[in-house]
This record gives sequence, structure tokens and C-alpha cells, in this order.
Amino acid sequence: MKKNKKVEVLEYQVNIAFDPRDKIYIARVPELENCHTHGATPEEALRNAKEAIELWIETAEKRKRPVPEPITQKKFSGKFVLRTSPKLHAALAKQALQTGKSMNEVAEELLESGLKKTG
Repeated sequence: MKKNKKVEVLEYQVNIAFDPRDKIYIARVPELENCHTHGATPEEALRNAKEAIELWIETAEKRKRPVPEPITQKKFSGKFVLRTSPKLHAALAKQALQTGKSMNEVAEELLESGLKKTG
């Protein structure tokens, strides 16, 4: 997290979903804790989210709290630690051996295919 860095409001991810109970669109900003709003339409919810982000950042700066860097600006190394069950670890090792690939290659392929299915 970086302090006092000016960021564009639009660089933060905004998730918009319809709430059938209240018949409104809820806009959430997952990178900013408790930053959410709503609107009668998706467009209104997005406009309100932009304002909510600005207010969130303004409040954090006034309180001298860090403002998280938008995920779009983060630099990723391509490395992370993943803990699995021994059973899954063994299955990955077995599949890697059967395909002539490294466990890393097999895991990367499986993660990519899983992300494509969900996203």
C-alpha cells in the first residue's frame, strides 16, 4: 500500500450486481474496505461508485491511513506460495510425470483453464 499517491478513481475495480429484494444495483469496490454504494441503474451505481471512491480516498488521507494501490497499477512477480493437501500435491506430481511437464507447468495450466471458466 502506498501513501499519498494520487490515483485515478477509474483504476479501481467496481463490481455491480442487481439486488432483487431492494430492486437496486449495488456497486462494490473490493480493493477499498467497506466502499460500496447503489443506484437505480447500473450506470447510476457506477457514477455513485466513482464518488464513493473519491470520498473513501479523501477520508483515508485525512486520517493518515494508507490508500491501497489499484490492482491495475500493481506489479506482479509471477511467484506465489500455494499450500495444498498432500493428496492434491501427489496428484499434481503424478500428472506432471505422466505429461512430461514440471509440476509448475501443470499447475499453471490448470489455474489458467479454471480462470477462463469462471471469468
